[in-house]
Amino acid sequence: MLTAVDNYYNNGEWFGQLSFRPLYSFGMDGRPLFNPAESLADPPRFSSNGTTVTIHLKPWSWSDGHPLTSRDVEFWINPVRAERGNDAAYAPGGFPDNIVAVHAPDPATIVLTLNRRYNQAWFVYNELSQITPIPQHAWDRTSATGAVGNLDRTLTGAARVYRFLEGQAQTLATYATHPLWQVVDGPWRLRDYVRTTGYAAFVPNPRYSGRPRPHIARFVELPFTSTAAEFDALRAAEVDYGYLPSSDLSLAGQLRKAGFRIAPWSQYAWGGLLANVRSGVGGRIQSQLHIRQALTHAINMGEILHRILHGDGFYVSGSVPPVGGGPFVIPAERWDPYPYDIARAIGLLRQHGWLVQPNGASRCLRPGPGPRQCGAGIPRGASLTFTILISTGSVTTAASAEAITSTAALAGFALRIRTANGNEETALDAACIGTTHCLWNLTFSPSFWPYAPDYFPTGGEFFSSGAAGNYENYSSRIMDRLIGLTHTQPALAAFDRFEAFVVRQQPVIFTPVPDEQISLIKTDLHGAVPQDPFLNITPENWTVTG
Repeated sequence: MLTAVDNYYNNGEWFGQLSFRPLYSFGMDGRPLFNPAESLADPPRFSSNGTTVTIHLKPWSWSDGHPLTSRDVEFWINPVRAERGNDAAYAPGGFPDNIVAVHAPDPATIVLTLNRRYNQAWFVYNELSQITPIPQHAWDRTSATGAVGNLDRTLTGAARVYRFLEGQAQTLATYATHPLWQVVDGPWRLRDYVRTTGYAAFVPNPRYSGRPRPHIARFVELPFTSTAAEFDALRAAEVDYGYLPSSDLSLAGQLRKAGFRIAPWSQYAWGGLLANVRSGVGGRIQSQLHIRQALTHAINMGEILHRILHGDGFYVSGSVPPVGGGPFVIPAERWDPYPYDIARAIGLLRQHGWLVQPNGASRCLRPGPGPRQCGAGIPRGASLTFTILISTGSVTTAASAEAITSTAALAGFALRIRTANGNEETALDAACIGTTHCLWNLTFSPSFWPYAPDYFPTGGEFFSSGAAGNYENYSSRIMDRLIGLTHTQPALAAFDRFEAFVVRQQPVIFTPVPDEQISLIKTDLHGAVPQDPFLNITPENWTVTG
């Protein structure tokens, strides 16, 4: 048996990846790349005019012996088309809006007809990447006792199937016993799950069609009530794969002597302060480019990265992470156009009509939309007083937020911190989409915005108008156009123009991204590194010696 430490992300993603394989896999040797060898299908074939995609499935079966077929791919697509608004990766015009027709000419082939020609790399990385085949022969029903049929082939039926499955998934206590979730195609099946603690134990799926098959008989995700308890378990060698709490970095030597290797785990994600432009007057203030520029100048990114994160992370001034040597980081990101400079921050504010009050709340002195005024809709006397929403439970997040408020105060920004637990913060973030009534002006989750399952980092799901992940309500016709060009033009030049605009406009205020964790891995455990930039684990690749 191997034991790994559980965390918030693991519950959301490890369950899916361990038991249900995506149509196309991403992440290869620690790099953010398409992985055809571990995919359920051969690389897609595009027609000469680029509007038809043909996918040929590899021989694969479900754990109950039924073959995995093109019908299972179609069965995933149909409910998504019916319930696209409930898909966190959805952006208007993207998947499934760009699919005109779905055709399954035989059990091993599925053909997608597109509404236009697209950048093939973008379509594979960001559209086909979202598909995870699900067992139509077991799940295509609208009640636990109802018959399985082809209900998903109408929009109404697909919506009813979706609502049934969603309802069943909300009963966490039955995850390890419910007949629906026992039909899997991944290397692992959930054997035991304790809803109240998050304890989860997996056993191999004997009918797993991929390679390699698991070498170990049991894999456990072990929850802890505190980082101190997890650290004690590491020192007692009760965990094979854990993490070193940031507060205990000085004790790394002890764990090396105890038989652990240390491996920082970087996530392919961006981090920053989301400036909610629809939070009343505060939102109108934050919609001004000069405000976002001034606030960026007033944050000491180097201090956060080196003093608080101890260098375990990265900072770029745009939305493309440098993790794994990805090919998309442009020079403008590495050259910080808005370095820490309180004098420049103050200068920008004064230039645009603000009465700057260092260590106080600066106020609008010259209201109006002109180039030397505060901005449209901002009344005289409006102050640079904002609430930052942060999640509890992270020492580095709290310290980073405190550092931001401290240096921003020198430029006349009065920032107040509000805390919420992880689930509450996510709900508060999502509640601000499309509304003028919010409980926060800025939200700070420095490692919460990963590129998954959209792996091509154009940011459409974060920055395009109306996108499901656009919690900050940012909207720019120029941004929308540039994002659209990255979807259709094959050359990287379109991507470079998009990213240069992101760096210049700061649709969010980019901040250092900490490593997801400092992993501690027993030296007799092999195959766990390099760690996946999309935070997936593959314990079927792990072996133990000694």
